[in-house]
Amino acid sequence: MDTRTRSTSPVALVDVKMEHSPALEDKISAYYSLVFPHFTFYIQTLSVTIGRRCAPSPHTATSSTAGQPAVDVDLGALKSVSRLHAKIEYDQDEDRFVLAVIGRNGAWVDGVWCGSGTRAPLGER
Repeated sequence: MDTRTRSTSPVALVDVKMEHSPALEDKISAYYSLVFPHFTFYIQTLSVTIGRRCAPSPHTATSSTAGQPAVDVDLGALKSVSRLHAKIEYDQDEDRFVLAVIGRNGAWVDGVWCGSGTRAPLGER
């Protein structure tokens, strides 16, 4: 996570850029970014949800995912990622962003395993 680009007034929830460019990074106002090999999510709110997309069932008119909340950051259709896997939110008491693990598979944060229901403080990277 990169918190170098902070904004005091969020404009949009998530801005996705497919190419990583240092010049582009200087022009985007965001609280932090989630950097992946081929794209970067620039987060512009104090709270986002992370998970996987739910494919609609082609066999029924009403999908079993109809009541499922959409996630802000979609990590794809990986079964190891829960539909609602985690939430990144700003914790005013700690004055930093934390990752709240929601999915039953847990998550790795800075090389440390965090099980479901735990909250991990996030650093600069």
